[in-house]
Amino acid sequence: MEPTRRRMKRTAIVGASLAVLCAVFTVIYESFSHGAVSTHMRCMFLMPLVGCALPALVCFVTPLHRHICRPAFNLWNSGMAVWTVGCLFRGIVNISGRFTDLDRVYRITGWVFLAAALLWELIHLLTVHRHRREEVTACE
Repeated sequence: MEPTRRRMKRTAIVGASLAVLCAVFTVIYESFSHGAVSTHMRCMFLMPLVGCALPALVCFVTPLHRHICRPAFNLWNSGMAVWTVGCLFRGIVNISGRFTDLDRVYRITGWVFLAAALLWELIHLLTVHRHRREEVTACE
């Protein structure tokens, strides 16, 4: 198995495991919160599941895993981690009965990481395409 394909398989497994861990954490935390619940905390498991496990599974099944560069991969996973922590933070604040705008920092930081990942991947793909085109013209 190719190393990039193996990485995608491992990422899908870890993402699904983190989603289960987030769901279990939410159930335990809300059981001790005397009936208070938070939508942010209940949706926290979606970040690692939909943001990490699902794309990694798609890349594992299809040949897309060959085109993803490591820095973009790391930036994307960092953005998903920041969003997950932001949901946890907002959930804890909501359950405690307070309100704060500090979770906006997590949302903005997550978007910055995701945008940087997409930009890095785009630059990587354009660079690889340009090098391949130069190799083809050099061989002719």
